[in-house]
Amino acid sequence: MKCHIPTALVCLLFASACKTDPLARLPTFDYRAIDSITIANTKDIPEDKPIVIIHFGSDCRDCQQTTDSLLQNMEKVKNVRFYFLSIEKFSQVTLFRDYYKLDKYPNVTVGQDYTHFLPKHFQTYATPLIALYNKNKETVGVFRGEPNIQVLINAIKAIN
Repeated sequence: MKCHIPTALVCLLFASACKTDPLARLPTFDYRAIDSITIANTKDIPEDKPIVIIHFGSDCRDCQQTTDSLLQNMEKVKNVRFYFLSIEKFSQVTLFRDYYKLDKYPNVTVGQDYTHFLPKHFQTYATPLIALYNKNKETVGVFRGEPNIQVLINAIKAIN
């Protein structure tokens, strides 16, 4: 019986640690909407569709290629909410949005991570960083750097 108590305590500790993992769910943070005035918060994202957060740099070649590839496959993932967020100056964020015509996609939101939350949360300033969440805002996967687009599309479709 003595052996089972420490084992049970370890299991309980492990279970409680998993529930408090900051990477296990979509974090709550503010970002500036594309109108440059509105401050939005991720807690207000509805829990009805999967969510993809893309931390990008406007001059990042891998970010540009990933965006191109995603847009070519947008029909396959049109039921997913995409949030393109950058820590760059707002003029760079809008330039990226305009170049890729992201405002024509109803499932795409572009904004500025003005508090640099994402790089701190994921402990990297490298871009692109792509985080996938199911409709319950639970983390499904994280891609660091340019992903294999087919692997990314398949991962997104799997949570859809």
